[in-house]
Amino acid sequence: MINKTLLIGNLTRDSEPLTSTRGPITRMRLATNRVWRDASGERQESTEYHTLVAFGRLAEVCALYGTRGKRLYVEGHLRTREYDGADGVHRVTTEVVVDSMRLLSRRDAATEAMESAGADDAEELVAGVASD
Repeated sequence: MINKTLLIGNLTRDSEPLTSTRGPITRMRLATNRVWRDASGERQESTEYHTLVAFGRLAEVCALYGTRGKRLYVEGHLRTREYDGADGVHRVTTEVVVDSMRLLSRRDAATEAMESAGADDAEELVAGVASD
């Protein structure tokens, strides 16, 4: 069986760092687009929104550099979980647990800050965190 997800998209809002007894967690929302031509040749487009969750050191990096509008390449796996909301309603949600990710956005102040912190390539730093 295979449970692998590959996504390229833009963050719809700033990342949301959370704390847990098991360590850092960061939640993000990613928008992906799909474009195709229908039977009549008209261009069609749809947008999907995905909830991403990162854990540990990767969660810390995502919390620092995951800002609205950033383009990301994400590798992960799907996880479905159930919970009771604050309003008492039972809910089921499916999210992508991030195994690794790469920043695809153009150079900006955050990327330069990451490089000045000692990484030769800011994207390698983010990818390397996931492989630690």
